[in-house]
Amino acid sequence: MSVLFTDTMTVYNYHRDPDTGQETWNRSVVRGVQWSHNKSEVTTTGGVQTESKVEKITVDFQRKYGNKPYLPPQEYAKLPDGEREGFWTLDAKQGKDIMVLGISEQEISREYRISRLSEDFQYAVTVASVSDNRNRPRLKHIKVTGK
Repeated sequence: MSVLFTDTMTVYNYHRDPDTGQETWNRSVVRGVQWSHNKSEVTTTGGVQTESKVEKITVDFQRKYGNKPYLPPQEYAKLPDGEREGFWTLDAKQGKDIMVLGISEQEISREYRISRLSEDFQYAVTVASVSDNRNRPRLKHIKVTGK
């Protein structure tokens, strides 16, 4: 295990069934993570700068941590319902995947909503951007920004 990637997170991947409209979140515990709190991000819109606090997460793919296999969002979305639980992804385009610092045993449902997850965990964020650097010869990783 790396001394830099000692954190663990829980990822909730969103899926909406196109036939029934039913929404589900598949939960995956991911080890080998470095989670940095309250980083500043500056954006400019219409000449106005806005500073916001974000969580920066780096996932190590250099070592084996016993995680489920990772799939890019496009491949993950194509999986049939029964197979989705065996994988995880980070999809910034939909803006519905959630990350929590630590291990969460909770399943998102009608009884346990995302708002409750945010109450139970200090660091629960939505995936805002993903930079996939797994194609590098060394230091294979994915950088994620959560808001």
